[in-house]
This record gives sequence, structure tokens and C-alpha cells, in this order.
Amino acid sequence: MEILLNKLVDEIWFKTSRSGGKGGQNVNKVSTKVELLFDIANSLNLTEEQKFKLRSKYKNKIDSEGYLRIVSQ
Repeated sequence: MEILLNKLVDEIWFKTSRSGGKGGQNVNKVSTKVELLFDIANSLNLTEEQKFKLRSKYKNKIDSEGYLRIVSQ
């Protein structure tokens, strides 16, 4: 079964914050860090097989609360 991204949009959270490190004039002024959070276990739009595959493939990106967490800075 194919994963339909348009159905998953309602289950994904985005969190923004200030990025660490050097930033020139924008340092500590602009939220440039973005985190994507997705609760695989409680998704209503994925089959158990799809959940298993996502947990297996992204096991290093799942936090202690069970959220798939992808960060861009």
C-alpha cells in the first residue's frame, strides 16, 4: 500500500527555533532551525506494516517519546 502524503499532513508537526552556531547579523534573531515531528505509532493513515517499515528505516531518528524527529538547521 502506498503512503499518501496529503493525508499525513494533518499528523505532522513543525517546530521552529533559533539555530545554534555562528549566524552573522541574524544570530539570535531569526528562527532558522526547523524540526519535523511525526508520531508513527498513533498515525491513523498508516498500516501496521508501513509503521514497522518507517520505524525500522528511521530508528536513529526516533526520540525517546516515539516521535520521528527530522531536524534542519
